[in-house]
Amino acid sequence: MPNSLAGRLILDTAQDGPWNMAVDEAILDTSDVESRPTLRFYAWSPATLSLGYFQSWSERSAHAASRECPAVRRQSGGGAILHDREVTYSLTLPFSHRMARHSRDLYLVVHQGLLAVFFEEFGIHASLVPDRLADSSPQQPFLCFQRRSPGDVILEGHKVAGSAQRRRKGAVLQHGSLLLGKSEFAPELPGVQEITGVAIPESEFIRRWSALIGERLGVDWSCEGLAAREQKVAHRFWESRYANQSWNTRR
Repeated sequence: MPNSLAGRLILDTAQDGPWNMAVDEAILDTSDVESRPTLRFYAWSPATLSLGYFQSWSERSAHAASRECPAVRRQSGGGAILHDREVTYSLTLPFSHRMARHSRDLYLVVHQGLLAVFFEEFGIHASLVPDRLADSSPQQPFLCFQRRSPGDVILEGHKVAGSAQRRRKGAVLQHGSLLLGKSEFAPELPGVQEITGVAIPESEFIRRWSALIGERLGVDWSCEGLAAREQKVAHRFWESRYANQSWNTRR
């Protein structure tokens, strides 16, 4: 695309929760060196519960279906997410990018791109949660996908995609999940397949979604992996934080 920025697209294989979260933080932490947009898609193995940064560890005991799953604490806020039959992404932008300046703008770029892929490729009509329907109750459900925030993606009344952000060192990280199907570890949450009867081909969906995100951000993606420095920083975060049970359970 003419006059576009060079960006990096990372298509990762399935990894455990601590490593996935360590990589996201490493990309954000080294963004002053990379200084270019990075879009990463990844999966989780085994199925993992991620707690929002401010959630209490003790809350997870109240959710019986996920008790046997490993758990990790995210660097972003919000409710707990059961990562299983889903697509997870992270998008890191330097503050110099126009879309990094306002949180809502970046949510809309990604989520409106998702709506477009739903409709254009699969004939699925989804929508965004308007401000007036957001849940402002101080007592929020444990699971993120039972909450409603402005800009969340809903399908026939069910939330199927949401995102959260973290800002640091001149960059913003936004990561989120799309529920493709129901997990046995969170059976109260239907995915796109249960709601519509459509089985989304994951690789094709990622290809189209990443292209639309790139168009809307003015970024031309090039498939690459982590740089050596990012790998080193990710291992440090993995050891000191996400694979460290005392760090995960500290709240």
